Amino acid sequence: MPRNKKLPLTCSECGQQFKLAMHLGRHMSAKHGKVSDRARQAAPAAAPPVRRGRPSNLTARLGLRDLTLDQLVSVIRMAREELQRRIADLQAFVQ
Repeated sequence: MPRNKKLPLTCSECGQQFKLAMHLGRHMSAKHGKVSDRARQAAPAAAPPVRRGRPSNLTARLGLRDLTLDQLVSVIRMAREELQRRIADLQAFVQ
């Protein structure tokens, strides 16, 4: 039986509305990281999809959400210096 097109599907997390169930499912997995049981059963051994662009919620997971731009620049600079130090250590180890 076809679904009534006048009744939109609503995201339980943020309230955004969709006309198609597949759009709601895509939204839930992309924005809220939730996968339906049906999708999980369809491909239990499948590798997670490769995401391109900025990962959603990465700043919150790393605790960077409340930093100022100057503080973020400092964090990136320190990470770059640490990476260069580790590369130099690896190169010295290989030689």
